Amino acid sequence: MQRVDLHLHSSASDGLFPPREVVRRAHGAGLAGIALTDHDTLSGLPEAAREAARLRLCLVPGCEISIVHGDRDLHLLAYFVDADDERMRALLSSMEALRRERVTEMVHRLNSCGLALTLEEVWAQAGGSSAVGRMHVARALVQGGYVTRLGEAFARHIGADCPAYVPKRTPPAPAVLDTVWETGAVPVLAHPGAYDGLDPEHELGGWDLGGVEAFHPAHSPQQEARLVAWAARRGWVITGGSDWHGEDRASDYLGCRSVALEVVAALRALRRRRTPRRSSS
Repeated sequence: MQRVDLHLHSSASDGLFPPREVVRRAHGAGLAGIALTDHDTLSGLPEAAREAARLRLCLVPGCEISIVHGDRDLHLLAYFVDADDERMRALLSSMEALRRERVTEMVHRLNSCGLALTLEEVWAQAGGSSAVGRMHVARALVQGGYVTRLGEAFARHIGADCPAYVPKRTPPAPAVLDTVWETGAVPVLAHPGAYDGLDPEHELGGWDLGGVEAFHPAHSPQQEARLVAWAARRGWVITGGSDWHGEDRASDYLGCRSVALEVVAALRALRRRRTPRRSSS
């Protein structure tokens, strides 16, 4: 059976490898296709598309979009995004500005705690990516010798309830969902089992989703079974992916969670049914 990994990150956001290298590694791992889903940016897609075409690998153009629901930071995976759509570009441009504001405030709080980290050090970790975020702050803290590993940076400084934590600010979730559908993409709830205390079936049951990422390294087999059943009851597409950022671990590596290639066809069919008809005039 041909398999696809529908949740991968490159250095266009907070992954370690450039988009072309992500595609090459996916091909080398025997995958039939991938979705590149960088955080709040589409900048890596052209490079990934060129390499995927060269290797004859199926590429689903995607994006992982941040949303805030109540006091929770949630993520949507948008599949088959149109990088030329002005509404999508405007949404992601606003997300970029909010990300930079958040990181700037985070660094100021770290400075107030006695850590002399600079914004320039964080920007250097981002390597020009517009999707700067907490992972880049964590890497800068490791690089500067303030902590010894990424987990320590989150546990001591920038994780929830830590001194330098700054809540994420995003457009309202319903507005993001509407934009994704209206621009011809399909919104899928990312790793719902990874949000502490969230009961997605009851808290998000009214959301206008197209699918649920049931298969993810953060999910237990029991969670995956519940999410599959929930998505099936709603008629949503059941997706999955490794959420790989470049660090290979025993239980978290490229392709460690995948779904059949037919899932791509299901997402494409849903997109055709839901995409607003455009005027021919």
